[in-house]
Amino acid sequence: MGRARHIARWLFVAAMAMAATVAQAADLQVNPIMIEFTAGEQSQAIWLTNTGTKPLKAQVRVSSWTQVDGRDQLTPTRDLVASPAILEVAAGEQQLVRLIRPRSDPSQSEAAYRLTIDELPADASAPRDPGLQFLLQYSVPVFLLAEGTEPLSPSRRTATTAVGNSDGLAVHLEVAGDASVLSIANAGRQRVRLSNLAWVDSAGKRIELVPGLFGYVLAGQRMQWTIPLSPQLRANGGSLKVRFNDDPNDQTLPLEDPHG
Repeated sequence: MGRARHIARWLFVAAMAMAATVAQAADLQVNPIMIEFTAGEQSQAIWLTNTGTKPLKAQVRVSSWTQVDGRDQLTPTRDLVASPAILEVAAGEQQLVRLIRPRSDPSQSEAAYRLTIDELPADASAPRDPGLQFLLQYSVPVFLLAEGTEPLSPSRRTATTAVGNSDGLAVHLEVAGDASVLSIANAGRQRVRLSNLAWVDSAGKRIELVPGLFGYVLAGQRMQWTIPLSPQLRANGGSLKVRFNDDPNDQTLPLEDPHG
């Protein structure tokens, strides 16, 4: 009985420590969580908020975002500049960071970047909380829109903006053991954001494969993922369903015959 009580007490302490860690990690908040530059725009604002009771430090880095051999690749760049790049946010306060575009040359294809915001360790001289200390990192997608295209973010798009569909996508699905490899090439001029991937069989039964955000396929590039779709599920026929960008309704991914 004593051993069981000891284990229960240890589990309670561990749970409380984890809760405290989560609360601390949530002190740094970032808004917005996606940025778009239209033609001619040279700066955008991003706000860092400290909801905690102690000051925090953060670093902001910008990387060019491409997709090579079906995988995301980040490369440091000066195409966009964050100012300030290193900052301190007082407890309960906000700090403005300007994301500056030094050149605004028109482009025929959308360019993609990632804004990485790292919480930095506290000063060595400052008192530290006991237990594990987790530092938060945000990765914010940034897009320089192609000439003649419209913003896709919910806060900036108009009522006439096309949210997204499968036009310009080449979709292949291949067996990979007990799973499948999904490959999507995007010949369009804007990225496609994919979420809520599901398989709907020939009887109409829906099987969730990847709930929530699935990934992006950038303009003019290709991505691939291994998904939990077995050959047994595919044997009786069906279709892949997904949501494009922020469309509340899912659509069918048109699979191409790999042998065609």
